[in-house]
Amino acid sequence: MDEKVKLVFAKYLASAPVSTVTRRRISPGSNPTWEKKSVTMSNIAIDPDIKPGEYVIKSLFAEFTVQAEKKIEVVMAEPLEKPLSRSLQRGEDLQFDQVISSMSSVAEHCLPSLLRTLFDWYRRQNGTEDESYEYRPRSSTKSKGDEQHRDRDYLLERRDLAIDFIFCLVLIEVLKQIPLHPVPDASVHEVLNLAFKHFKHREGYSGPNTGNMHIIADLYAEVIGVLAQSKFQAVRKKFMTELKELRQKEQSPHVVQSIISLIMGMKFFRVKMYPVEDFEASFQFMQECAQYFHEVKDKDIKHALAGLFVEILIPVAAAVKNEVNVPCLKNFVEMLYQTTFDLSSRKKHSLALYPLVTCLLCVSQKQFFLNNWHIFLQNCLSHLKNKDPKMSRVALESLYRLLWVYVIRIKCESNTVTQSRLLSIVSALFPKGSRSVVPRDTPLNIFVKIIQFIAQERLDFAMKEIIFDLLCVGKPSKTFAINPERMNIGLRAFLVIADSLQQKDGEPPMPTTGVVLPSGSTLRVKKIFLNKTLTDEEAKVIGMSLYYPQVRKALDCILRHLDKEVGRSMSMTNVQMSNKEPEDMITGERKPKIDLFRTCVAAIPRLIPDGMSRAELVELLAR
Repeated sequence: MDEKVKLVFAKYLASAPVSTVTRRRISPGSNPTWEKKSVTMSNIAIDPDIKPGEYVIKSLFAEFTVQAEKKIEVVMAEPLEKPLSRSLQRGEDLQFDQVISSMSSVAEHCLPSLLRTLFDWYRRQNGTEDESYEYRPRSSTKSKGDEQHRDRDYLLERRDLAIDFIFCLVLIEVLKQIPLHPVPDASVHEVLNLAFKHFKHREGYSGPNTGNMHIIADLYAEVIGVLAQSKFQAVRKKFMTELKELRQKEQSPHVVQSIISLIMGMKFFRVKMYPVEDFEASFQFMQECAQYFHEVKDKDIKHALAGLFVEILIPVAAAVKNEVNVPCLKNFVEMLYQTTFDLSSRKKHSLALYPLVTCLLCVSQKQFFLNNWHIFLQNCLSHLKNKDPKMSRVALESLYRLLWVYVIRIKCESNTVTQSRLLSIVSALFPKGSRSVVPRDTPLNIFVKIIQFIAQERLDFAMKEIIFDLLCVGKPSKTFAINPERMNIGLRAFLVIADSLQQKDGEPPMPTTGVVLPSGSTLRVKKIFLNKTLTDEEAKVIGMSLYYPQVRKALDCILRHLDKEVGRSMSMTNVQMSNKEPEDMITGERKPKIDLFRTCVAAIPRLIPDGMSRAELVELLAR
């Protein structure tokens, strides 16, 4: 164990700034030994005579305490209104991130003792030597008239919350090592008790730290999400006990808010897809929650549960294959579907329940999906023009998740039925003869993804029925008109499809909810697109030779029109534009045209417009 821990610490030392640590230079080929003198980590002396493993852990923890104190000092000097996440999230301070990552690696070999030390640090920081962790907002103890005391209390409150933030960051990383180094049940319960205390609703509190309190509650929810991966039954038992206690109380606004806060504490719980025993245990828990969903009358609690189900089910829907046949999942879908579908048609429930009906269909068996999805699809299509932009957006997001399952997982139906389904979707989103798309003011990447999903199984349909129409392929120049949003979507969709085929990416992933983990440790995989010219030969290899020449001609036509409308007229060499700010010029109808112009220019040299000479193209780009 000692040698492994020393190796981890050596990696940390190698990447830490030289000023942070004092270390012995080891010559190549020598046998490294710990020097028999006190080595200083950020001015904290560590006894060199202890065991090497213990020396490493103590040194690393000493470094953590010093770095944490520096972070707290920075936070205390900031305005109260500034969210703590701006200063403390992962990614904001690489040196502090390095310390926490090293603690995670070391935890693989000494997790119980590291947890004990971490809790000791937390208790000392909060000035509580017992294990009650009872947190009461400091400012509530002072009279409103005493402004000086109140401001001081708000500041101390901010410090308490910063400590919780740092504490959660470390817990999230070290608890991931439980499968490699089991911990005593007492430590698990200590984490659970502390986290669930932060899920309690604080009635009557309002102050500058309210937003930060919500951030901390979310961080503890992330802690619970990590803990549930290895200690699910303990998490489930704690949640159900807390819920039972609240349900036994007389219902009041405070109790309702307390139940909602408790439900939100589980939003980062994720179903383990394997082994099947863990998968079944997760859905037995989901069935218990579904039973509560049926029984509860309060609208807000129902909506909170629906939101929780959606957060948990979307990652399942993205990965599920044969698991749809596991009885516990099948029962869960059948238990909830009809109720949620019926409720979703009511205006007061539709925003919250459309995503849940979608998720239930997405994790259902193939025949269940095919029997039910087209009915719900019509509801989604009818809401695309809803006057409430939130509802039209929810309907669109439901539609593109359902489409992903239909095309990618189920691989469509017979040609006639599939053609009919796809045409109903396309004609609703991209109405023939219209200059815009439906719904309006929607991020264009959603439409691009929808076309990409369709192209995965029906490339000819995606090109001829959608992209050609969006790009006005084959239209005579006299009737040709720029439709910026539609053309932007069509061009981007073509580029994405061609790139995916060339890079052999396979099936596009299911759209996620885009939830960012409060710790800031969300993984973002940046897609790298090809920028080499797509040649006629390569277009033939990837099966796009029928469409490629026509897209190039359309690009030529679009570029010429844009250069005439917003290129030459808005260039800085134009006298009329010389003294104007860009913000003043890019307004009204110009903005979408300039966005399209930007996409066209970015498409070069991947696509070379057909009809424009090299000299013309270079001159246009240079200008």
